[in-house]
Amino acid sequence: VKPLSEEPNMSAHFWDDPLAILYIIIAFLVLDNLWGVYLMLRDIQVAYKTQQVPNVISPYLPQELYDKMRVYKIHKGWFTIVNTLLSAVILGIMELYFGFYAWLYGVAGKCALSKWMEHEACVSVIFVLLLSVYFWLKSVPAMIYESCCIKSLQPRPKPPWWSRICHFVVDLVVGAMITTLVVVALVYMFIGLGPYAPLGLYLQSLILTMIVLLLIPFMIHPFVGQSVPLENSNLRTQLEYLTRQVGFPMSQVRIIRVHDPNTGSNAFFYGCCCLKRIVIFDTLLLNRGKSDLSHLTAEELGRGLADPQVVAVVAHELGHWRNGHFYKAIMAFQVHLILTILLFALLFSHGPIYQAVGFPPGLQPTVIGCLIIFGFVLTPYMTLANFSMLSMTRCFEYQADRFAYQLGYGGELRQALLKLYADNLAFPVSDPCYSSWNHTHPTMLDRLSRLEEFRR
Repeated sequence: VKPLSEEPNMSAHFWDDPLAILYIIIAFLVLDNLWGVYLMLRDIQVAYKTQQVPNVISPYLPQELYDKMRVYKIHKGWFTIVNTLLSAVILGIMELYFGFYAWLYGVAGKCALSKWMEHEACVSVIFVLLLSVYFWLKSVPAMIYESCCIKSLQPRPKPPWWSRICHFVVDLVVGAMITTLVVVALVYMFIGLGPYAPLGLYLQSLILTMIVLLLIPFMIHPFVGQSVPLENSNLRTQLEYLTRQVGFPMSQVRIIRVHDPNTGSNAFFYGCCCLKRIVIFDTLLLNRGKSDLSHLTAEELGRGLADPQVVAVVAHELGHWRNGHFYKAIMAFQVHLILTILLFALLFSHGPIYQAVGFPPGLQPTVIGCLIIFGFVLTPYMTLANFSMLSMTRCFEYQADRFAYQLGYGGELRQALLKLYADNLAFPVSDPCYSSWNHTHPTMLDRLSRLEEFRR
């Protein structure tokens, strides 16, 4: 009989066994995607059962348009399921099991034509570029099917072929330049900082977050649209009264005339201190806020909200400001980032993880560690963290609705929600479980139900 002291440590054996780690990574991949497929099936089933437009939104959404939205949702749902099973699950399993990433890294090494190109940073750049080409090629069949077979609810005019080619080339060149800079900086940071590289990664992410937060107020105009004065004096008077009532500066409420008229009707709050803003897309305003209707298309006529409903939407956004949702979201993201980096630091130097995907002992490229750990090993944590973040944002929406209701805009907000869902062609019915795992906002029916509870 073998003494107890000589019994093998199963946990240590499991942790150091590349084959066991490979099977666990594959299990994470399969379970995560099958969970997404299950949720999508639930949502499709709801769409199959709900054949009539809900009574509450029927004054704003004709049955004929609802039928088109329903068919589109079902078709898009089945397409997503098939694409997930083929591309993410089947090909994903094959890529991991047959050591695709190790093979591609070897190909990148063979592309080094000079001695200086054999450096890890150069090989990593070549690997990431080759991987990007592979992912693009893998997505081409799905893109072709979606473009040709799934008819959009909001068809847009296609630009000429030469414009699309130029746009593609510019995106390709800019993407390659950014990828090169990021990969080189990442590799040199890990080489230079050694065991403290995860701390550097967190500080880098923190600095990048702060830069983005500071630049957003100045970048929104060129990328989204142009700031324009509010022509509607009656709406301006109501907004001035509302902002004065809660202590928010009216000068920080901006109207943006969006470049793309098909942009959804929307308003949002972001920023802090002197950089806080409430942005209102002109598509949210009735007839895009224009007094001269001769320049509007047939689709734009009648689209948007009446003045009291716009004020109710702004009251909702003020609820985000008053409740400190921006700060809470930033803090929650920082907690998530710290936990992610800590888990990454625990796993990054563990050799069997690299051997599990086909690398020989002793070869642990930085870019491969980031790809495998963030993309596969941390999948359970990432999925639960995403669910937690979505639950938080949904709670924020209910709190902002309550704030608007307390200011006396409950009825107007209800009408605004109904009109917005119809204008934006958002399917009004969704499975509660699917919505809680995928949507940042509660469904329209849930929000209307909660507003009704506030009234009671």
